[in-house]
Amino acid sequence: INTRLSECVAYGFTGGPEWSTLIVDMDNGREQRNGQWMYPKHRYSAQYLNLNPDGRDDILAAFHAAKGRLHCFRFRDWNDYTATAQPLITVAGVTYLGKRYALGAQTADRLIQAPVSATLSGAGSVNMQTGVVTGAAPGDTWTGEFDVWVRFDSDYNAFAIGNWNAHTADIELVEVRR
Repeated sequence: INTRLSECVAYGFTGGPEWSTLIVDMDNGREQRNGQWMYPKHRYSAQYLNLNPDGRDDILAAFHAAKGRLHCFRFRDWNDYTATAQPLITVAGVTYLGKRYALGAQTADRLIQAPVSATLSGAGSVNMQTGVVTGAAPGDTWTGEFDVWVRFDSDYNAFAIGNWNAHTADIELVEVRR
């Protein structure tokens, strides 16, 4: 569903990247680590206490339209949604917008698959629903904003009613790679 979850609802979410690392403890006390994923998946959660009726209606409408975990939709991660002079990343012959994170010489790339705005440093065009770039040259960069494709992490969405104007809900979202 190429629509962003209401920004009003997005406030209050916590979340960030999740990696999958297999760790094996060795007999000598050391450990062997193996990264299972090339790119992280982001998770988000919010516990809404005293949610107003409009916020409740936004969550309820999105949950019904997405049919629980069935359909994905856009979400603004307020912790990380901008890119400035970031690299383009090629995977299996397809070029995507990307974002690079670094600590010393170690880097990790993130594929940006839900751009909101994107300006390329050179020629080319961007598919705004997938983040796929065509016609760019090696070394080109991009600047802009992006969303994350997510889905609900449960097929059940319960609201607790504190009073007629205050509802409580626990919402979990997980990133979907497309």
